[in-house]
Amino acid sequence: MPEAHLDPTKELARMIAEKKYEEAFTSALHRSDVSIVSWLCSQVNLQGILSMKPCPLNQGVLLALFQQLACDINKETSRKLVWMTDVAVAIIPSDPTIAMHVVPIFRQVSQIVDHLQSMSTTSASETASIRVLKFVINSVLNCK
Repeated sequence: MPEAHLDPTKELARMIAEKKYEEAFTSALHRSDVSIVSWLCSQVNLQGILSMKPCPLNQGVLLALFQQLACDINKETSRKLVWMTDVAVAIIPSDPTIAMHVVPIFRQVSQIVDHLQSMSTTSASETASIRVLKFVINSVLNCK
């Protein structure tokens, strides 16, 4: 068995070294392991990737990334809030490949973020990040 199957980060590291960002994110997302997805986000300049024209990540990957990061938001909360905001801004709700999934996923993430906001353990900087993310989420939901 190749070593990459034992440690998925080795294969993902190779992909990002080769600038195969969509392949790397797709592979990480298909594992349904948020720790791998978070690791991948921490290894790249996500904001830089998202600002490339055209964006190397397709809309389906962005929407799945947005959803998966929310699933485990209690770990690395500050980083995930920043990543989620960056990803949410890059999502084009009218894209026909994701249009029917945008509202349900954004509503689901909104509920997760609302719950996080209601927790007394949320720091002041996290509260500010939550406000920005909620603004982006609500903007998308109000446009649909």
